[in-house]
Amino acid sequence: MPRAPQRLLGVDYGRVRIGVATCDELGISTRPLGFVPRESDAKAAVIIAELARRERVAGVVIGLPLHANGDAGGNVRWVRDFLKELAKVCTLPVHEVDERYSSSEAEEALKEEGKWPATKGQVDAKSAAILLRRWLNGEE
Repeated sequence: MPRAPQRLLGVDYGRVRIGVATCDELGISTRPLGFVPRESDAKAAVIIAELARRERVAGVVIGLPLHANGDAGGNVRWVRDFLKELAKVCTLPVHEVDERYSSSEAEEALKEEGKWPATKGQVDAKSAAILLRRWLNGEE
């Protein structure tokens, strides 16, 4: 079931880059914003919090890297560690969504849009938009 419309920030957490995207107030369209280089979780959290303020979002949607069978893998710990840092600088609600296959979906979408070859940052940002769309559509 689709979620109530609101402007949100989508986050595709990575150990090198963090893709970010946003949606309109009605939750109709999503758009990649780019990526945040991840020097440390603390620095990245400050940048993400500032981006959330600048974009005037009501919440954050972040992808969880689950195994193919749906179980939480070891990489989920990295995302949760990042969320602890984000909570220190941002009081917005955070929603988690399954990120399985979002990068390959992002690559396919960029190819279909004629934006291939793409940089890793473009793929990460598109992946963040896909994660956001999944959450808006009520996909878990």
